[in-house]
Amino acid sequence: MGATALLGGSFDPVHRGHIAMAKAALRLLPVDGLVFIPTAFSPLKDEKARATDADRLAMLRLAVADEPRFSVTDMEITRGGVSYTVDTLREWRRLHPADEIFFIAGMDSLLTLRKWREPLEIVNLCRFVAFRRPGIPPPRAEDLGFEDMAVARRLVSDVVEGPMCDVSSSEIRRRVAAGEVIADLVTPEVGGYIADKGLYRKG
Repeated sequence: MGATALLGGSFDPVHRGHIAMAKAALRLLPVDGLVFIPTAFSPLKDEKARATDADRLAMLRLAVADEPRFSVTDMEITRGGVSYTVDTLREWRRLHPADEIFFIAGMDSLLTLRKWREPLEIVNLCRFVAFRRPGIPPPRAEDLGFEDMAVARRLVSDVVEGPMCDVSSSEIRRRVAAGEVIADLVTPEVGGYIADKGLYRKG
């Protein structure tokens, strides 16, 4: 029996904040490895990814190449359509029935989890681990909006302090479009790929 952390997102592009969170998960959680899962299309975002699926996957693989416990799967992209976490967790459970699953997310995701598709099934399928910013206290169980307080208390108990990384993919895209430097936001390999492919430029 193993334990795996799953980290989903659009990764458009993957940035240093994603990598810092993933490394923190390896350090803080009893897992054997972490899998990045780029979404086909997030139901909670109004716009599709600006890079192609192939480019997002390529950038992810470049970003994680130096950590053997990191890997990338295209399971959501291959499945297509809207990417619902509950469907991904069910698929992972079917493929890896003996695995303990840790689903990694930010605090914003935890605070809106009750609005996701089948939130109680999500909690049943995995340990939903939310990373909070350093110095910010964890939420109270009452803050999560679940009627079942046992579920809410379990979720709050799995909140951990994450790294301080104020990085966003939208800021990277903005900087590239404006011709500004992004070396502080992405790995050199990802920065080189964006430049070579001409991603996120205006026009």
